[in-house]
Amino acid sequence: MGIEIQPEKFAELVVKANPSVHENAEDIAKDSLELYVTAFKLAEKYGNCGINSQETSNILKEALELELNLTS
Repeated sequence: MGIEIQPEKFAELVVKANPSVHENAEDIAKDSLELYVTAFKLAEKYGNCGINSQETSNILKEALELELNLTS
């Protein structure tokens, strides 16, 4: 069973969860657009990897072990 990420939905959620700190409408739009595009591309990139759940579990485990080694 693989992980499926819908890039549009993911990008929308990222933008909603990280509102711009600017007050100017154009700056808010720029921040939101940049964040949306970045999140969309990242979700596409991750989705294109075709990683199954076991590989994902192993990657997360290795990342956690690396983090623990760096903080120890």
